[in-house]
Amino acid sequence: MSEDSSQEKTEQPTAKKLEKSREDGQVPRSKELSMAIIMVFGAAFLLLTGDSIIDNITEMLIDALTIDRALLMDTQRFPSVLLSRLVQGILAVMPFLLLTLVLALVTPALIGGWLFSTKAIGFKANKLNPLSGLKRMLGTQALMELVKALIKFLLVAGIGYLVVVSQIDHLMALGQMPLGMAMAEGGMILLWAFFYICLSLMVIAGIDVPYQIYSHTEKLKMSIQDIKDEMKEMEGRPEVKAQVRQRQREMAMGRMLDEVPNADVVITNPQHFAVALVYDQAGAGAPVVLAKGQGEMAARIREIADQEHVQMLRMPLLARALYFTSEINEEIPEGLFVAVAQVLAYVYQMNAVIPGTAPPLQPNPEVPSDYRYNEDGDVI
Repeated sequence: MSEDSSQEKTEQPTAKKLEKSREDGQVPRSKELSMAIIMVFGAAFLLLTGDSIIDNITEMLIDALTIDRALLMDTQRFPSVLLSRLVQGILAVMPFLLLTLVLALVTPALIGGWLFSTKAIGFKANKLNPLSGLKRMLGTQALMELVKALIKFLLVAGIGYLVVVSQIDHLMALGQMPLGMAMAEGGMILLWAFFYICLSLMVIAGIDVPYQIYSHTEKLKMSIQDIKDEMKEMEGRPEVKAQVRQRQREMAMGRMLDEVPNADVVITNPQHFAVALVYDQAGAGAPVVLAKGQGEMAARIREIADQEHVQMLRMPLLARALYFTSEINEEIPEGLFVAVAQVLAYVYQMNAVIPGTAPPLQPNPEVPSDYRYNEDGDVI
């Protein structure tokens, strides 16, 4: 039972799943929103500038249709005149074309953002499978598209009917107006009808946008097992993790060895253990372990201490006690305060010795019984 439930797609997609989906070109998209915005802004633009566009096109048509006979027979000039009329017509509608182009580029970024993925346009053999095609035709997505188409039809038909009913008096009066005025009045009625119909498409977009986001999330939902597998993949194979840990240890050891020259004293076993200590005389804390090591690492600490002229003292019991009870960059345990204080006092006295005078005697600090360890780390 638990195994079956772990395979159910009930969990929200992880950040990695969403990122991979985006790389594959799968992001939520709403064609209805893009179309509605383009249509609404296009209709509004025509309402504001439609008169000037119509005047320019009318002027172009008049110029194109009133051609002098001599020009018509002139095979050298006639093509260039036609080309200029064509350019004049294109320039008349160029602002509208530029607006729709900008909107077509901007609107996709409203949901899912801009995206270019070669995987999205790649060949997929399953698209040729008739069963997959039939499933898409009879699936939830197809049903949603059918519902949207029906709603759009009802809205467009309803808005068109309301426009006709509201403008019935103006439409009936068109027959009594001069031709030019009737065409202008009829054009405005058509433009307003077109604008209202475009506004109705925003209703479809308002339904489609949440659905597309929900549908996209549902497709990407993961099972508990999927999440576990992803975590394992992110963590990597055991051998890779071992290499990473080894590299991290090497880096930590390198940083630790860099701190040895800053030590006040290095206490050794003398061969197997080495612990570097520093004490801030101006601070209120206890001495801190800068570095510690066993075997080869202990030899490296002693080598650096010798090169940097750091005082080294052979105190096996204290060296092992510090090694097994202290951590790097942390203060020594309270039980070793007295022993380490004696060592640091001796080191400070040695540093203050005037050449030619007798050095102080090296202390033999007492290590508490519960801090006495052998080389295997067992209390003796």
